[in-house]
Amino acid sequence: MGQYRISRNIEASIIEYIKSELSGSWSGINVEKTFARVYDIDTPIICVRVGNTTHDDAEIGDNATIRTIQVLIDIFAENDGQRLDLKDYLVSILKGGLVYYSYEIENGTIKTKTSAGRIRVLNIDDTPVEFDVEKSRLDVHDRYRHLLTLQVGTGQIEA
Repeated sequence: MGQYRISRNIEASIIEYIKSELSGSWSGINVEKTFARVYDIDTPIICVRVGNTTHDDAEIGDNATIRTIQVLIDIFAENDGQRLDLKDYLVSILKGGLVYYSYEIENGTIKTKTSAGRIRVLNIDDTPVEFDVEKSRLDVHDRYRHLLTLQVGTGQIEA
């Protein structure tokens, strides 16, 4: 039995939270963690992935750090209205933070998850993705794109 490390726990916690929140309000939206799979399935799609991570010193002269993780949430919508609605919905559900889970894995699947604190959303950057090409010439996945860039942390000190 294995365990996810911090970055994968954050990614999995956010994916699970988005899926749970969408189930009550939206239908037909795929939530993925692998950018490569996005182009193999139909829109609308939300893709969650971890980007850059910073490790700031917790105390001067100590090796302990506090981690801040960049989370990239790509939205692949069917039209411009859906793009705007989805990005606003995601901002509204994520800005207050969410439960951070520690996952145990067995044979490639999640066996157990344990609440291990909270993911605090420190900042959200909200950016439309525009290409310098007519929308009709773009792949259907790229016509109505949006990117939410979150800075998140658990507030935990890592020795």
